[in-house]
Amino acid sequence: MGQKVHVVINPASGQHQTILNKLNDVFHPAGVEWAVSITQKSGDAARFARQAIADGAEVVGAYGGDGTVMEVAEAVQGGETPMAILPGGTANLMSVELGIAKDLSEAAQIMVNPESVIRRIDMGQAGEQRFMLRMGMGFSGEKVKLADREMKDKWGILAYSIAGLKALKTAPVAKYHLKVDGEEFETDGKTCLIDNAGNMGSQGVAPSKTISISDGLLDVLIVRDAKVGSWIALGKSMRGHEDQDAVKHWQGREIHIECDPPQDVQGDGEIWGQTPVSVQVLPGVLPILTPSAEMKS
Repeated sequence: MGQKVHVVINPASGQHQTILNKLNDVFHPAGVEWAVSITQKSGDAARFARQAIADGAEVVGAYGGDGTVMEVAEAVQGGETPMAILPGGTANLMSVELGIAKDLSEAAQIMVNPESVIRRIDMGQAGEQRFMLRMGMGFSGEKVKLADREMKDKWGILAYSIAGLKALKTAPVAKYHLKVDGEEFETDGKTCLIDNAGNMGSQGVAPSKTISISDGLLDVLIVRDAKVGSWIALGKSMRGHEDQDAVKHWQGREIHIECDPPQDVQGDGEIWGQTPVSVQVLPGVLPILTPSAEMKS
C-alpha cells in the first residue's frame, strides 16, 4: 500500500520474537522504504508517529498492545495518513474487530498490499481523552485496575478474566443517571459500558449486534446487577438476544453519565478518573489500513 512506511515498536509488548527480521522479510521484497522507532515511555508512540507523518511516511504501523495502538491513533486521527495495526500486546481488541491477523508477518503484508483498504472509523472523546474501543465504569473500571502489568505478564489474556472474577465481587451496584442526546434515563447497575467497538476479544463476539465502529454512534450498556441472571443475559446479548430487563441499551452521539456512588472510569484499558463523565462520538475520524476481503479469506 505504501512506498514509504514507518513502524512504531513497543518492545515491552507481547511475545519475544524477531520483529525486525519479520518486517524486513515483508518490506524488502515489496521494495518499500521503511524505518522504525522504539518506544521507551508513555507518549513516545504518538510523538514518533507525528514525526513520521511530517517526514512523509505514507503508512504508520503500530506494533504493540492497545495502548500503543491508541497513541499512534492519536497522531493520525483527523488526517489522511492511515495507521496499520501490528498486534503485539495482550489483547489487541481493535485488530480482532478489523479482522487483522495476529501473526506479525501477515499483519505487515497489509502495509504493502495494493488491495488493502483504508477504513475510516469513529472514535469517542471524553474531555481531552479519546478512545477507540470503549469506556467503562463500575465492574469495568475495577477489572482494569486489577489487571495490572504484573498480572498480564504472568497470565497473558487470562489476566482480564481473573481480574474480572475479582471485580465482580468488589464492584458495588450504583445508581446511574444518563443523558443520551438530551433524553434522560435512570437505572441501577453493576457496570456501565460506552462502546464504540463491540469486540470483546473474539471475532464476532460483542455485547450487542448493533454496535459498529463506523455508524457515527456510541452504544451505552448497563448490566443491572451482580446476579447470575444479568451476566447470562449479557452473554445472550453477545449472541444477539438482548434481555431488556437485565441489560439496558441506548445509542447516541452525546452522552453524560453521573452515578452514586462515584465510580472509576477506564478508557481503552487505562484509568481516567471518576464519574461524572461526558462523552461524544467523532465520526469517521480515524483512517486504519485493513485487509481486503481476499486477504481475510
